[in-house]
Amino acid sequence: MTAALLEVADLTKVFPIVRGGAIRRSVGAVHAVDGVSLQIAAGETLGLVGESGCGKSTLARCILRLVEPSSGSVTFDGRDVLACERRALRRLRPEMQMVFQDPYGSLDPRMTVEQLIAEPLQIHGLASDRRARRARVAELLRLVGLVPEHASRHPRAFSGGQRQRIAIARALATEPKLLVLDEPVSALDASTRAQILALLAELQQRLGVSYLLVAHDLSLVRSVSHRVAVMYLGRIVELAPPEQLFAAPAHPYTQALLSAVPIPDPELERRRRRIVLRGEAQTTAPSGQMCPFQPRCFRSQERCRVEVPKLEPVARPEHRAACLFPDHEEVPACPPPSD
Repeated sequence: MTAALLEVADLTKVFPIVRGGAIRRSVGAVHAVDGVSLQIAAGETLGLVGESGCGKSTLARCILRLVEPSSGSVTFDGRDVLACERRALRRLRPEMQMVFQDPYGSLDPRMTVEQLIAEPLQIHGLASDRRARRARVAELLRLVGLVPEHASRHPRAFSGGQRQRIAIARALATEPKLLVLDEPVSALDASTRAQILALLAELQQRLGVSYLLVAHDLSLVRSVSHRVAVMYLGRIVELAPPEQLFAAPAHPYTQALLSAVPIPDPELERRRRRIVLRGEAQTTAPSGQMCPFQPRCFRSQERCRVEVPKLEPVARPEHRAACLFPDHEEVPACPPPSD
């Protein structure tokens, strides 16, 4: 992999649990992000997957400092993001942008499309006058597959897919090097989802932008990512190129996730081994020095109760898993999303 554009090291976010009426007191804490380390190279897409509540979106927001991390470091293009004061962070913002999950809620309904896309240009002084802003808005609309005539309309006049195109155009207005995509197609129907994914791939090839793609759809992540990170209870438990991760997952949690993905081939579907995890889905990691996945793991051993596994290479240097007893299991291929 080439030199990293983004480097995250041992990033942690702890939310206190506060109870009480007149006298409020902390009675515990939730480790939403627990010692995460990752890298993203220029022009690369890193897919981040995991079940709801595992900390994916919190991690994304901590990287951009939309949520302040509790500890750790974030280095973007050689600059320490967490050390930036307000002015320095403001200068850094144009290079790191975010596309949110809900295209219906992320766009101000009172503003026109022109106002929405031109706003970051005004804030960061990227267009000299109104004429320049209008020209840039028209250029961005064409870039995402819309027409300049759409600029005078309000978001309510557009479909969900068109609104997400507007949100992408707004994020690209500042010419960022990194786009954080937080479930960008989960609110869209299948055909529109495929169109938006194709657009994102085209934009990456054309502009060289890097993506951190947060999703829960494994087949979607497989089709568009250069590497995939699997997250469980605030930790990265497996990291690998998609062809390795989906063909021979090493962590039992990844194996369980892949076993739940339907396969259109009836013969493969009959031959595959279903993995049903024991117990209920957890919202917080177990206390003490133990593997966070141990209470639900079908390969758990005594050592798992007294030791926290590290994310280390298994089989190949680029394939890493946080498991004390990794086991590469050949599984039927997870199908890519249909067009």
